[in-house]
Amino acid sequence: MSAAQLGASYHAGCPVGPASLRLLHLSYFGFDGAPHIGTLVVNAAVANAVVGVFANVFRARFFIRRMVPVSAYSGSDDASMAADNTSGFNCRYVQGTTTWSEHSYGEAIDVNTVENPYLTPGRVQPPAGAAYLDRSPLRAGMAGPGSALNAAFAAIGWGWGGNFHSPDYQHFSANGR
Repeated sequence: MSAAQLGASYHAGCPVGPASLRLLHLSYFGFDGAPHIGTLVVNAAVANAVVGVFANVFRARFFIRRMVPVSAYSGSDDASMAADNTSGFNCRYVQGTTTWSEHSYGEAIDVNTVENPYLTPGRVQPPAGAAYLDRSPLRAGMAGPGSALNAAFAAIGWGWGGNFHSPDYQHFSANGR
């Protein structure tokens, strides 16, 4: 990939460069029940495993709202989450820190960000995710124990943010962080 292709999701100083990233074209079932093709940017080292994850998710007919690179939202994680977007690479810090997010390495993916919100003290991100704080029973597009989504990521050894102290239900990463 090139810096131009990555747009605002990349800038000088990121922990991985464009040459280490791959643009994947993946099949998924939308909430309309129809198959779609989305795009996801990930690290080349995990690209084949991620293709396998989404092949399993597709076979299970797990619904995904949309899948476009964060560059479509000018690199804004908040805008991407508000759009209920499934995305990978985005060179940014963990919120409120100066520590690189696992997304900055292309080794983390957020899935269905509204159905799987990120919780911080006193906040639900995105705000529309408040409707999905009750995690039982799992509804369409929700991550959770026993879901096809969680099983597919667990099969490649990725960890789920739903197990964090402040749950990040949308987040899956190669190192579990």
